[in-house]
Amino acid sequence: MKYIGAISDADILINLAKVNRLDILKLLFKEIIIPQFVYDVEIKKNAGKYYGVIYRVIHKEGSIFKVVDRKKDIFINILARNIIEEKKKVIGPGESECAGYAQALRIPIIISDNSTEFKWLDEFITLTHNSILVLCAHFGMITKKEAENVFNDINKKLTYPTKDTFEERYRKALARFEENGWKGYLGI
Repeated sequence: MKYIGAISDADILINLAKVNRLDILKLLFKEIIIPQFVYDVEIKKNAGKYYGVIYRVIHKEGSIFKVVDRKKDIFINILARNIIEEKKKVIGPGESECAGYAQALRIPIIISDNSTEFKWLDEFITLTHNSILVLCAHFGMITKKEAENVFNDINKKLTYPTKDTFEERYRKALARFEENGWKGYLGI
């Protein structure tokens, strides 16, 4: 099971880069769109020493990652602009850009580790690295043990690590997919 694509915020890419596991995204998605603003401002500013890892993965031949500048495509810009401006009133600029691109490109999935802002993105399917690991394990793309190891490796590097185990996150993610009516789209 591969989804057509997702729009990516910076934090999830940085977290996966910290443990050198950006490859996990290739298991689930055919394409990852990174808004130009997210790349130029959020990733370059916040990735630190992991910027090189992200840069190499994005620019590798055959990469699923694509940096898109809406300002260079009048149609995407027109379709994205209103939602970006509306979302900026309640959430950060990176997530706002993701919402605009998701709407303009008709890609319903936004991947981000800033889950505190998901309540303002309820018209989209929002996935964290935890959710992505759950989906990969659920579909047998990686073992549950491998997903747990990646989860633990990332958790150790977070400023505010979760006290949940991977098993607890697994159950919570499946419940969230059910609660939000996403199971059909996600193929669960």
